[in-house]
Amino acid sequence: MVSGNNQVGDHKKLGSLAILAAGISFGTTGTAQTLFGKNISPLAIGSSRLFIGAIALSLIARRLRIENPVKIRPIYLIISVLGMASYQLAFFSSVRLTGVAISTLTALGSAPIFTGIVAYIVAREKPTRVWFSATVLTTIGIVLLNFKQSDAQVNFLGVLLALLSGLGFAIFNVVSRMSLNSGVTASQLMAKTFMWAAILVFPLCFIDGLAWMGTAKGAGLIIWLGVATTGLGYTFYGYGLKRVHSSTASTLVLSEPATATLLSVTVLGNTLMLNSWLGIATIIAGLIYLAMQG
Repeated sequence: MVSGNNQVGDHKKLGSLAILAAGISFGTTGTAQTLFGKNISPLAIGSSRLFIGAIALSLIARRLRIENPVKIRPIYLIISVLGMASYQLAFFSSVRLTGVAISTLTALGSAPIFTGIVAYIVAREKPTRVWFSATVLTTIGIVLLNFKQSDAQVNFLGVLLALLSGLGFAIFNVVSRMSLNSGVTASQLMAKTFMWAAILVFPLCFIDGLAWMGTAKGAGLIIWLGVATTGLGYTFYGYGLKRVHSSTASTLVLSEPATATLLSVTVLGNTLMLNSWLGIATIIAGLIYLAMQG
């Protein structure tokens, strides 16, 4: 019995580490958009990322294919697709309006709260005391990160879109977890979700024409976002989501805003005040606590 409990604990810790890795990967998206996609419509970037990501995830799913896989319930797939599509498009639009730091922190900072609510209402998944403590700690860190940023220009519509993005991610998170609990494999789920989300928004890939995709910056941007942050990132995320609660996953993925903020300093040359560094340290402390306690 003890051995079985240890194995479950190990699986949860591996799942937590996989989601942390996914969050770090996701944290590069806003910086990549700022560096290489300044003059490109965020709708074109978000939809192109979904399209390239769907191809990458389909190839990974084919590699990991099993015999007689459990089929995804159509209603779960539809809701996951709508949640992912709204998350992607709202997030990239928010980055354009209110900047990398505010949009990333608002979207991902609101996601654990939205996820906890949606998970309880839809799946009757009760938040644990460890999750609550870690979420409070990381939320404090996010507040510290956002407090009186000298280089931040807050745009109301941008913040609203970031909140919509957080809600979309929460819906995707909870419903995907329900599919995984029914026996669907993580690779199959992510491939199908992104494939249909890509089909849904495919026309938006061409909103700025095709010329930008042929440039070094444009091609590099969509390949990085599609292959690295989507193909690999969501493979890690799906692996972790199968092993931890959706509410836990949404808090662990707050490694994304911490990564985004650090990149905004080291790569984009933004400056942070002392409270922002304290915020990053607080977020990391909350993530380590949750990852270790499960």
